[in-house]
Amino acid sequence: MKRAILLIISFLLVIAPAHAQKGGVAILDIDAVARELGVEAAVKASLQKMQDGLNADLKKAQANLQAQMKNVETQAGPNPTKEQQQQLLRANQQLNQEFNRMKAQAQQTLQQERVTQINQFRDKLKPIALAAAKTRGLDVVIMKVTPPIYAYSDGVDITADTTARAVKAGLKEKAPPAAAPAPSSAPSKPTAKPEKAKPNQ
Repeated sequence: MKRAILLIISFLLVIAPAHAQKGGVAILDIDAVARELGVEAAVKASLQKMQDGLNADLKKAQANLQAQMKNVETQAGPNPTKEQQQQLLRANQQLNQEFNRMKAQAQQTLQQERVTQINQFRDKLKPIALAAAKTRGLDVVIMKVTPPIYAYSDGVDITADTTARAVKAGLKEKAPPAAAPAPSSAPSKPTAKPEKAKPNQ
């Protein structure tokens, strides 16, 4: 009887390490995976193209607003009255505010697109990373950068395995075409400002 109990205890000791591994945590350097798959470069290229389009729209809007300001100044004439000077000032402020609103909206659109593309990549990679983790008896995947990881065993790092599986799954991006020269920064607010008119004689 004692021998049977000893055999059972020995059996439990043998399987305990494997069972303890179950439900463990895998570490994934998702930034490294994105670089290896070309996703990082593809996202940058896509956002740059989008920014170029937004900058072109902003330049058109700037030209339109400056034309409106010039029209207001023309209507006021070379010697505007004090009341007209105030109208010119208000018009200039309103046009500047409108341009700043457009610029802020463009920046928000660009940021939203960046978040969308990153989330789409993460969603596609999630089942692949989990599959890589399960081959090691691990059920939870934590990104290496969030939260910061102090120390971990190389045996739980699934970055290379996840990258290889993602390549087989067709997630590797094609090399982007040669990048065009970087565009100038977003145009500044309209520069047209009403000149101080001389008081009527």
